[in-house]
Amino acid sequence: MNKTRIAALLLAALTLIPAAMTSCGGDDTTTAETDAKDTAAVTDATTEPADVLDARLLVDDGVETVDFGGVPFRIVTSDGQTSYYYLDAETGEVVDDAIFRRNSRVEERFNIDLQITFDKEYWDTSKHITSLVSAGDDAIELVAMHAVECGLLGLQNYFYNWYDIPHINFDQPWWSQSSKEDLSYNGVAPVAIGDFVLSAMASTYCTFFNKTLAENYDLPDIYQVVRDGKWTIDYLVKTTKDIYNDLNGNGQVDSEDFFGFASDTRSNVGAYLWAFDNPIFTRRDDKLIYSYKTEKMNDIVAKLVDTFSNYHGISTDFGASWNYGRDVFADSRAIFAHAMLKHSLTALADMKDDFGFLPYPKWDEAQAEYHTLVDGSHQALAVPTTVVNTDMVGAVTEVLNAESWKTVIPAYYDVALKVKATRDAESVEMIDMVVNSRKFDFGYIYDGWEGPSFLLSDFVAQKNTDFESTYAEKEKAIVKHYEEVVEFFENYEG
Repeated sequence: MNKTRIAALLLAALTLIPAAMTSCGGDDTTTAETDAKDTAAVTDATTEPADVLDARLLVDDGVETVDFGGVPFRIVTSDGQTSYYYLDAETGEVVDDAIFRRNSRVEERFNIDLQITFDKEYWDTSKHITSLVSAGDDAIELVAMHAVECGLLGLQNYFYNWYDIPHINFDQPWWSQSSKEDLSYNGVAPVAIGDFVLSAMASTYCTFFNKTLAENYDLPDIYQVVRDGKWTIDYLVKTTKDIYNDLNGNGQVDSEDFFGFASDTRSNVGAYLWAFDNPIFTRRDDKLIYSYKTEKMNDIVAKLVDTFSNYHGISTDFGASWNYGRDVFADSRAIFAHAMLKHSLTALADMKDDFGFLPYPKWDEAQAEYHTLVDGSHQALAVPTTVVNTDMVGAVTEVLNAESWKTVIPAYYDVALKVKATRDAESVEMIDMVVNSRKFDFGYIYDGWEGPSFLLSDFVAQKNTDFESTYAEKEKAIVKHYEEVVEFFENYEG
């Protein structure tokens, strides 16, 4: 890749999203050597005083450095998220080393001891928090936990309002703009999403496609279909519904066969609510409006039940697993599949076939933009109300997010996703598109397991097209729940 191209990609990527910067390597040199060469190339190729990476590093986080005397800064999260937050030492992997160095810099800057506790499951974290707060125990400074469960505890007054925590600035690029635009209301935000929460990128839903198989089946240039705004649910169905092969020869459609498109019927399907631009809440005149039940919902349910029920070429999970589509795709038995970005680094890392990334399909060509959802298992940040030293918590949390934005996110996004996982340059463009299309819906985060966030999956799994009567049975309880949620925010006293 020439110097001008590298500079252009870097500068364009930074314009697209806060976390997007490009690095590449075309030989057997180490990552560090490659990064150094790319940095030099950008410096040579642009008249800017510093390359994009250096420019990011120079951004002032606005937090005064204070010596907190070696006190512990205790964070609680859930198992399975361990490597996103803590490593004992550098491992030689770019993302791991960025996380380790981030923690070391923050510890040294504030003279604190980062201590991270990992509960087994997210519900264990909930029990952990409720027990400590109920006992008035100032034993945790920061919580990073399952976003929906975090929202539920926030509604029960277990967490501070982030706007009451010193040093927190949601206008900074290391905070998701949804923290201010979607998850805050009436100056209240018990839950926030920042770049310290790496899972908020890793758990983004996308569409994978097998380039090798697409060529074998003479499919058109799918990337161009996406660019032209024609990547819709109808296009996906039309393209894949008749692509099927009974691989095991038993005369039955089952999980061992070959398909045009594979997906489970759980959250992968639930993401279509947002992909089809039908959020649970919208805003009008700065007021929250519950807007889930639209005329389009009948058509959405009917369309998805038909999609996942009536075509041999489109396979659902057969009750197999949460990651059925991903696993079938990894076995090169599906041309398209829904999964999360992070799966490109795990389940798909050893795929021999070339594969690429696509956004979720739109409802129709009239829909202006592509959208997707970040799975609810991604984490969000909160501060227990038992915390005494909110000044320290605010300063350290702001800088943890800032340092993540400066070094960890670029390492994950660029090196891990755009270099290790992608097999072609166009996938880099598509990953940018996917990450830019993420939705953090107020109604989803504060669903509390009582809202409609997961109903779409149920309709599809049960092959139920009767949206009106099914929803009518639940509507009273759902509306009551959200009335209480909105009331919490409007009458919040801290």
